Formats: sequence, structure tokens, C-alpha cells
Amino acid sequence: MKKIVSMVLCALMMVVLIGCSNNDTNEVASGGNQDENGEEIQEVVELEFWHALSDENGDVLQNLIDQFNNENEFIHVNAYFQGHYRDLFEKLNGAAQANTLPTITMIYNNRLTAYVMNDFAEDLGPYIYDSEKGMDSAVWEDIPLGLRNDGMWDGKHYSLPFNKGSYLMFYNVDALEAEGLKVPTTWDQLENAARVLSKDGKTGLVLNQSAGIDFSFWVEQAGGHIYDEELEVPSIDSEGVKVAYEFITGMVEEGIAQLAGEDNYITGPMSRGESFIGFASSSNLPRMEEASRETGVNWAVAELPSGKREAALFSGTDITMFNTSTQEQKDAAWEFIKFWYQTDITTKWGMESGYIPLTYAGAEHPEFKSYLEKDPSKIPAIGQLSAAYQDPNGLNGYAIHSNMQTALEEILAGVKTIDEALETAQENATREMEEAKRNFAQ
Repeated sequence: MKKIVSMVLCALMMVVLIGCSNNDTNEVASGGNQDENGEEIQEVVELEFWHALSDENGDVLQNLIDQFNNENEFIHVNAYFQGHYRDLFEKLNGAAQANTLPTITMIYNNRLTAYVMNDFAEDLGPYIYDSEKGMDSAVWEDIPLGLRNDGMWDGKHYSLPFNKGSYLMFYNVDALEAEGLKVPTTWDQLENAARVLSKDGKTGLVLNQSAGIDFSFWVEQAGGHIYDEELEVPSIDSEGVKVAYEFITGMVEEGIAQLAGEDNYITGPMSRGESFIGFASSSNLPRMEEASRETGVNWAVAELPSGKREAALFSGTDITMFNTSTQEQKDAAWEFIKFWYQTDITTKWGMESGYIPLTYAGAEHPEFKSYLEKDPSKIPAIGQLSAAYQDPNGLNGYAIHSNMQTALEEILAGVKTIDEALETAQENATREMEEAKRNFAQ
């Protein structure tokens, strides 16, 4: 009998112990997710954003990120400055190999190509068009098409515009007025103005020493294109490219245009009054302002003159999301991406940074228009949005630009004719891009 009672007591003790054990397990599992009333506790989702913006632009970015974090109780974006663009891209490459990519980053789309091909980039389509959490259709349609659709591969959106500026025409106001010249709006007017202004040892037109790197807007205006997206090959040795080279090199050979030489950028010759019209990215605005403050040169900017057609090269990075993060982090990152296109946010970005608003609503906002009255330097960039395009995204696309620079140098040095230089550039760029594809496949 005692043995039976003992067995019963042991059984009861096991039941009690098992019950206690289960209760303890439930408390541990739910302790971090439920409050004392048993209601679920929502945890803060942390995510990383890598960028390359410093100084004033970096400060504006951080202020906007802080605003987003304050407005979103359960999301916290941690922004990490990675150095200059080259540093950022090298660190992204290392992170991809170590499987430590951030959730979101700013990146040039010709750099993003490798991540798309390696299946690291998140398709943003399901987020954009989601019926509940997608982007408002009015906001989506308000992003300029030439900026919005640049981050597409095979019909899918893998990135959206983040910080953008455009190439502009800089000119010496007093010099043009002294000669009775209007601000050029066509190639013919530009060539005429350069010829009239070239005298007394001064040259009417100046280009950055690396003008061949960013030569594509001349090509686009001539009706050409530097890359065949369908065949995925360069199209340097083509009629439109040849027309553009003939136009620019012809003015240099005539002595009415020059490259910046040791100055590298147009800022030096223009701020010293040695040249009177130049072409550079809007990122050059602060440098020109500082240099001209010392010399007293009265300068302004205008939209790019048109050739056969209007075309405005917009530069800057996109924002992309990597698929290596958790779904919670990706959902949180999407909320930040949407935030970036809110009218008040993109307006503030356009006013306080060196870049432009990313929607037409931002560009038309009363506060931004008031800002432009005090500082009209961004007006031409806004005016060019309808003609906006960006350089191609082919793998190792920089091979096109570097070889076009070499071609320009060879032509101006008299080493090769235009036909010979473009043929060589076509061969070299094609070979380098094909090598990149083979290396990628390995």
C-alpha cells in the first residue's frame, strides 16, 4: 500500500513540476512581448542606413533622419557616414562578401547593377504598389520620370532617387552684357557667344578637364546615346557621339573653347575672368560662389543649351534596400523611403542641402519658391526636370566614360582623328565591360 501511495505522490509531483516548468517557459517566451496585462508590446525596429554625405549636406540628412525617428515611435534609423563615395562603395562590397550589408544605402545605379545581378537588392515593386502600405499614387506620379525610372532592371524598381543635381551652364553676367549677348539657349548661340567673347588672350568657353567623363549630355543633345540597353553594349562609335565630339573639339581647335587644365574645374578660369561660359554639375555651385566672392566676378547659371533636342544630365545617387535584412527591417526601411518624398521633407531637402526637391510638389511649394527668390541658383535645375536623364546602368559602365575621356584627350592632342579615337574607345569599353561580365559569372 505504501508503495502505491509513493507512486501516486511521485506522479503528482511530476505533474506539478511539469506544470511549473511549462508556466516558466511561457513567461520567458512572452515576457519580452507582453505587458503585465498580457497585451503585446511592440518592439522598436532598428536598421542601418549607410551614406557618404558630410558637412552641411550630412547635417541636413541627419536632421531629417532625426525627424523621422521622432515621428515613428517603433522605428529607429541609424545613419552611418562611410567616408567619400569610393569609400562607401568599397565598404558595401566588403559587407556583401561578409553578409553584413545595411538595410538601406545611397548608391549610384551603375554600382547597384552588380548587387541586382547577385540577388542582393530588394525589388521595391511590392512595396510601391501595396494597397495598404504602398506609396500614394499622387506622390508616385509626382516624382520626375527621368529620375524615378532610372533604378529599373528588367521592368522592376530596385532603387529610387535620393540626392540629385543637374549639369548647368555657368556664365559671366557682366561679360555677356558688355557684348550685347543673350544667354545662349542653343548650340548655335553658344558657339557664337564663345567666338565673340574670345579675345584679348581670354577664351569664351571653358570645360572641366574631365569633360569626356560627363560628355553624355552633349551626345544626348546631338540625338545620340552612349549605351545600347537592349544589346548591353557601348555605342560610342556612332553618329550622335561623333556629332557631339565634332562640336566641342571644333571650338577648342578654333581657340574659342578650352579645357580647365591644371585648375581641373571651370571654377578657376571663370572666377578669375579668364573664361566666361562653362559647364559643370550643380555641385560646383558652392565652389563657384566661394571663388567668385574673392574676385568679385558676377556670375549666374542657366539651363543647358539644346542641340538637336533638349537633354539634361542629372547626377547623384539613389536609395536602395538590400534583401539580407529581416522583413521587419525592410518594412521599416520602406516607411523611411516614403518619408523621403513627403512634400514637406523633400522641400526642406531642396532648401537646406545642395540638392533639389525630388517631386514637382516640392519644387512648386511656396517655401521653396520663396527660397529661390533669395538664391535662384537651383532654378535652372528645376526647369530641366522635364528633360532629365541619367547615365546608363550597365555593369562596369564607367568603362564607357573613361574611354570617352581618353578619346577626347587623343583628339585634342592630335594623336587620333575623331573616327579613330571613337573606334578605339568603342573597342576598349566593350572589352572592359565584357570582362566585367565574365568576372561576375565566375
